[in-house]
Amino acid sequence: MSPVKIIALVVLVSLMFGAGLQVNRANLIALLKDWWLLARAIIANFIIVPVLGVLLVRAFRLSDDVATGVLLMAIAPGGLGVIMSGGRKHGGSLDLAVSLALIFGLLSFITIPITAPLVLPAGEAANIPAGRLISILLFQVVPLLLGTFVAYRAPAVAERLARPFTLITYLGMLVILVIVGPKIWASITTVYGSRGMLTELTLIVLSLITGYLAGGPLREHRRTLSLGTAVRVFALALAISTAQFPGTDVTAAVLTYFVLQVLVSLVVGAIYGRTAQPAGAT
Repeated sequence: MSPVKIIALVVLVSLMFGAGLQVNRANLIALLKDWWLLARAIIANFIIVPVLGVLLVRAFRLSDDVATGVLLMAIAPGGLGVIMSGGRKHGGSLDLAVSLALIFGLLSFITIPITAPLVLPAGEAANIPAGRLISILLFQVVPLLLGTFVAYRAPAVAERLARPFTLITYLGMLVILVIVGPKIWASITTVYGSRGMLTELTLIVLSLITGYLAGGPLREHRRTLSLGTAVRVFALALAISTAQFPGTDVTAAVLTYFVLQVLVSLVVGAIYGRTAQPAGAT
């Protein structure tokens, strides 16, 4: 396993475990019982965004490789992105973000092998390796559940551990960015000019709007779901692209999408953060 993959796993585990440490168990259980909110979130992420992706890649007449990269991101919702983008820092609900991360992670294991052959361009359908999906799922869900358990059984310990795990997460992300920065830049220059970047940016903005509208009457839910819907599971799409489409522009499209969604989520998250409710909101 390469150093980048090892560091990425450390980041994933530390982020999910750290998020679990901060969860309010009562709020989490209440949100898991809000079936209508969760149903809207599932429809937005598993149906509307993939459909928008298909319509956009056709409207912009992308090459099969770039279209495949865009659609791999479109069919991979939730997980890490929901936790990072949708919490209290951005005026959202961390408890809802955790709920969505759990549900999206579990559902993605079922939906991605089904939706990939349906939405990818003809001849580009990926054979999604079940082992890869299971491993990514385990690295997301298990640490999240463990962190939530610690927060419930030993809240004082959870409070002391939250900051160190946050530090590990951000340091790891910084190291990854330094290592893969040149590759990301090369990917952007590859996709630029193919209308791929415009397609991806349009899909990200439409995903933001879709999630916001699906969030319901509570502002923190709208903000969490808007950012959580816009930010897709980069690690999963990248794993599929590198394994199933080596030597093509599929990976370049995935990396470019990742950069764009990070930039958009940072801008929107900053706006949300400036108007966030005082601490104590869900």
